[in-house]
Amino acid sequence: MSTLTAKQSGRRPQRSILPWLATPALLLFTGFAVVPLVGVFALSFTTWDGIGSIRLTGLTSWRAVLTDPGLPHALWVTFLVMAVSWAVQTPLSILLGTFLAGRQRYRAVLGVVYFVPLMLSSAAIAIAYEALLDPNFGLGAGLGIEALSQDWLGRPGLAFGVVIFVVSWQFVPFHSLISTRAGSSRSRSRSTKRPSWTEPDGSGSSSASPCPS
Repeated sequence: MSTLTAKQSGRRPQRSILPWLATPALLLFTGFAVVPLVGVFALSFTTWDGIGSIRLTGLTSWRAVLTDPGLPHALWVTFLVMAVSWAVQTPLSILLGTFLAGRQRYRAVLGVVYFVPLMLSSAAIAIAYEALLDPNFGLGAGLGIEALSQDWLGRPGLAFGVVIFVVSWQFVPFHSLISTRAGSSRSRSRSTKRPSWTEPDGSGSSSASPCPS
């Protein structure tokens, strides 16, 4: 009874520290996610060209968006990108996460390379791919490969595929973290689990049943 009480008393300080350990992450999330989101929502009730003064105009911007004839098509393309991205990213992230869950050292090295796109900002990735896919000054024109010197972002069919590729390239590493974590936990549980017949029975001997003669 005293041993159990000691263990419980020893765990209480650790539990009380956990909220304080999460405080820096919560502050960063609030400063870089919640505050900008609230600011953008507040700006939606104003008119601002980015240079002059901000003028409060109420629901003018919302009314212009909701009455725009191109809104249904924009929503359709947005949901289509979401659905196709999910269909592409889910199997790739499961395969990549399962592969990286292995204990070989070379997998850890490859994991660092795979997670580089996740560390880049979306704006930087957009600028980089826009330059690489430029039909006049991009990668295809520089290497002299005619197949790569296409108007990737100007033709609707090609542009849709490019968007799916870039989005998947950036966010597959993020989703594969779940599979990697699950695979690592499962492999550790397998390696630490002992068969029931090898556990001692309390008297110093194994509880395995004797082999029949």
